[in-house]
Amino acid sequence: MIKSVGIDLAGEGEHKVRCLDERAQMCDGFSFDTSRIGLAKLEERIFGGDSNPVIVFEPTGLAWLLVAVYLKSRHPGCQLVRVQAQKVVALRKYINRSSKSDKIDSLTLAKIPFIDPEKLEEIYFPPAKLYAIQRLARQRKRLESDIAGRKKRIGSIVDGYLPGIRGAFSDPWSAHTRAFIRSRLNPLAAIRYGEKALYSFLAKARKHSKLDPFAESHAVYLACKEVATLYLASSSVGMVDNDFFITLQDEVARELRLMEIEEAESAAIAKRIEKLYLELHPSDNLRTIPGVGPHTAPIFLATVGDPSRFRSQSSFANYCGIVPGANQSSNSEAKGLSMTKAGPAIMRWALFQAGYIGRNHDPQLACVYYREMVHNGKNHMQAMGAVMSHLSARVLAVLRENKPYQIRDIDGTPVSHEEAKKLVLAKYQVPEEIRRERRRRQPIGNPGLRKKMGEMLVPRVREAAAAPQSG
Repeated sequence: MIKSVGIDLAGEGEHKVRCLDERAQMCDGFSFDTSRIGLAKLEERIFGGDSNPVIVFEPTGLAWLLVAVYLKSRHPGCQLVRVQAQKVVALRKYINRSSKSDKIDSLTLAKIPFIDPEKLEEIYFPPAKLYAIQRLARQRKRLESDIAGRKKRIGSIVDGYLPGIRGAFSDPWSAHTRAFIRSRLNPLAAIRYGEKALYSFLAKARKHSKLDPFAESHAVYLACKEVATLYLASSSVGMVDNDFFITLQDEVARELRLMEIEEAESAAIAKRIEKLYLELHPSDNLRTIPGVGPHTAPIFLATVGDPSRFRSQSSFANYCGIVPGANQSSNSEAKGLSMTKAGPAIMRWALFQAGYIGRNHDPQLACVYYREMVHNGKNHMQAMGAVMSHLSARVLAVLRENKPYQIRDIDGTPVSHEEAKKLVLAKYQVPEEIRRERRRRQPIGNPGLRKKMGEMLVPRVREAAAAPQSG
């Protein structure tokens, strides 16, 4: 009888399967493709003779999804498991260090239920709308990353060739700034047409600005005049002429058009996500947690899915990959190790974003950050790891209980948003001296030096921590 099945999925072509019996000995091996006939073959071979094996996948792109959904629909009681690629690589090297093949990989996957049965996590199939939020949130994050990259590129081009001009605008990405970047990047032409023409152009493109339009356009005109003077003084080189600015304008305008298309798509995705989120979570209790907003709440909802699938808050933290790794041997134990980062990367991103804001509005999160920085000697990122762990517990609790989050002081007393903000400012502001010390690189590979530096720092840290905090 088959007890374990390892499926090494291929991006293209046939997938390799290895089956093990109750003694972990191989009892079958074959290939199949993702077609109706291929999936029927897989089902017949692994579920024959009353077998109900553990089926293990390595997450290769999206190739696993159709196979897993097909098997789960046909055999609801089967156990489908995905394992981390790092774990598979480590076990494969142990089994056969000198070789790698699809057959060896599938055999390695099949052995995992015998070697590490406690760590098997069954695949969770979220409802269609939750899965849609997951994919849309990832797509929006990719678009926002692309937008940030284009902004950086446009800024570097304009600031490099036309120094000082973007800085003359009150907002580097306002409507009238974009209009100028799109069609007025030739400072020689701007000076030739005159300040009045520049003012009229910017006033027409301006939208809802409370600043003095003349003062801003005058500053832009002066910046153009300064750059034009520099280019005229360098005209003998022959590189900069009218064609130079036409090409420059064309390049920047194209980047700006692409960026605005991406901004429009990102806004459309945000509307779709918000609609799905409110359909699935009409109470919107998640956004009662300080720091959790329109970007992060849908990610939390989609990642958690069914809260009952997590045994405890610690198991949820482990799933998110926000617990520190462990390295203990005999009487020694390493501290301050990096997070395991075992779960969805977008969940950790959302926890960091929400935690960064939340620690400035929630006294309990602020206390966690303050304690880690001031008393436990952690740097900013390590302290944020602790904040993320506590925030994940709040997210899980709110979704389990379906109740709004109540902000409380560290003694459990409910407080208002205004009172919470005052408490954070009065009690939990990390002294700048400690921040500077934490930013310094820690000496690597010299425990004695690390200990000596720690002993030198302790009196100064305690003195700074004991100093009264300004409100």
